[in-house]
Amino acid sequence: MSLFSRLFGGRQSAIEREIYQIYVQMLCMVAGYSPADAEQAVSEAIAMCKQQGAAEGTADLPEDFGDRVIEAARMGEPKSQRIVAKARREGATDDDIKEWWNLPDLSRRMVLWSENIFRYSVFLHAKNDDGLSAEDAAARVHKMFPIYGDPEDTSKLPSDNRPLPDELRGRVDSFKQLHGAEYIADQTKNFSSYNAFVRSAIRNGLL
Repeated sequence: MSLFSRLFGGRQSAIEREIYQIYVQMLCMVAGYSPADAEQAVSEAIAMCKQQGAAEGTADLPEDFGDRVIEAARMGEPKSQRIVAKARREGATDDDIKEWWNLPDLSRRMVLWSENIFRYSVFLHAKNDDGLSAEDAAARVHKMFPIYGDPEDTSKLPSDNRPLPDELRGRVDSFKQLHGAEYIADQTKNFSSYNAFVRSAIRNGLL
């Protein structure tokens, strides 16, 4: 019996079991975790994400929540209008918005968790193994990965290095899968960050 099953007993849903398997495998293959450490990390992350969703009232959002957000924005509901307008200003389409918000709440939260794990791993490697300063290590991370968050983060305005909206994730990932990591690495050499490259590609109709 896995650690996940021992912790959650028979209460885990199909989506939880699927997420557990995906991320345990990912941590082992990509981040070099041992199976035991990966199982521990993912089990704890799922428990944390479920608690956050329950506390914030998002755990039981409907499966078509993204479609509902678009429709509510069209009907003039203020919160939905803010979500949609912020994403659209950064080049997200209605399909992008639906794709992100139609994901189960746990899936969205685990995406955020895993991104932090992998980015921090690269940061520590650059700083501790390659001897870079914290600033240079962070710059390497920003070159290698898209950074998501609040695109209106004023700490980096008006730079194209600002966080990308969550809703662009699917399109950015598909673009990388289509062209390959080597192409992306070559393209980002000409920009201050992966985010700057993404914004340029959107403006030029390439992404």
